[in-house]
Amino acid sequence: MTQRLLVSLLTLLAVSSNSIAGEKEDKLIEKLSKAYGGEALTTLSSYKIVDHFLAPTAGQSHSPSLMEVSSSRQVLQVDLKNNRAIYDTWNQGRSGAFQGSVISDGEKAYTINYQAGTYGDANNADPHVFAGGSMRTSDTVLAYELTKARDKAVLKEDVSFMNRPHHVVTMPFPSSSDLNLYIDAETSLISKMVRENPALGDLSYVYSGHTKIGDLVSATSINFFVDGQPNLISTKHALTFNQPLDASSVTLPSDLSAEGQRIDTSEMVINKISDGVYHVGQNGGFSLFADTSIGTVAAGGYAGLTARLKSFAKASGRFKPLSHQIVTHHHSDHIGGLGEAVQLGARLLTVDDNVETIKKSINPEPTDTVFYRSGPRTTLGDGRNRIEVYEISTSHASSFLVMYAPAEKTVFIADHFGSPFAKGLPTASSSSVEMFNQLKKLDIDIEKIATAHNARIFTMKELTDSAAAFKEVVCSANRPVCL
Repeated sequence: MTQRLLVSLLTLLAVSSNSIAGEKEDKLIEKLSKAYGGEALTTLSSYKIVDHFLAPTAGQSHSPSLMEVSSSRQVLQVDLKNNRAIYDTWNQGRSGAFQGSVISDGEKAYTINYQAGTYGDANNADPHVFAGGSMRTSDTVLAYELTKARDKAVLKEDVSFMNRPHHVVTMPFPSSSDLNLYIDAETSLISKMVRENPALGDLSYVYSGHTKIGDLVSATSINFFVDGQPNLISTKHALTFNQPLDASSVTLPSDLSAEGQRIDTSEMVINKISDGVYHVGQNGGFSLFADTSIGTVAAGGYAGLTARLKSFAKASGRFKPLSHQIVTHHHSDHIGGLGEAVQLGARLLTVDDNVETIKKSINPEPTDTVFYRSGPRTTLGDGRNRIEVYEISTSHASSFLVMYAPAEKTVFIADHFGSPFAKGLPTASSSSVEMFNQLKKLDIDIEKIATAHNARIFTMKELTDSAAAFKEVVCSANRPVCL
């Protein structure tokens, strides 16, 4: 056999193989399309998804011993024909409530903060970007997206789900990892979707109660799981199809004002408080470092602690080892960098109730000798460069440690107060008011406030004024998410 003939045969085999594989996907997608409404699905012009969820506070509970439940509402309206979208959200938990919206005319999108009465530019006008999570709650929308991406869909091995045979199809989804759709072999309806998240594990959406809505079929319930644990439990899942959005619905209300200039935190931000105390961070994760007589003391346990410590040492010229890492509270996002602290040789200052939660977050699990138990007041170091740590309690966390640098009259707190803007009074929440009251009870001299999420250094006067201006958040009656 000549080399040219061999190449021709291999090419033919490759083309035939691809054609066979494509035929399998096409046949399955045709069955799915027919099951969901056929032409009614492929010519879908708009959809509205209304979701009400109960949300277990996994990793965000008031105390490690009890997981509370918060609530979340989402209303997504997408006008495919006119390229418009509205995404309304209302979230309510023990630390307060927040209402927001994103509106898009296809070219420009805005975010709206109703409590602050402000709007800002959204990063992207594509609803796949700002509302992809809500889109994925609808199996009908995924079926529609699959018909559009059929040339890129890949059929995988069949599996059993809920004791029923299912085909698994992988499809791309804009601004997301690939989606794995579990399609019931008998009904051709989607029962589950799974996408992988390297940090969190599998993100699973389970659809049930399929029913006909006009000419289309849709699940009436959707539950969302993170690494097998319930994250959003559906109490209402309703869809409406083919009701267009008029241009006025994606026009900014006239009573809103433009938000201020946001601080860029894409690169490391270094705030010098004094020669030996610095506030350092990036992308919403900040730490306060202090040079003391016993070494470097830090608070702020977000992942990336090592990089922040190196930036502190370089900026300050202080290269003492990290002796103590103050654990503000037990929430999962605020303990992500504690493994780094242990590797750096630091002891973890925390309270007894949080030790087991912290241990489970670190691999390998540290021994008890790593932990330094805090009292109502703990002092690290001595003289002017000492650090004081105070234990307080708020609705956000039953035990919360505040780091205080007396010489600088500066405290470090997490979650309760802050703003991403360079100027302007931060909008208070009920948590802000609680933190203000707790700090006042400590009877310490505070002038500056550094936070775990914001690049800006705030003043005690700003917290005082913000807390005084607080008003209870009421869901705006003219938004569909409030109904």
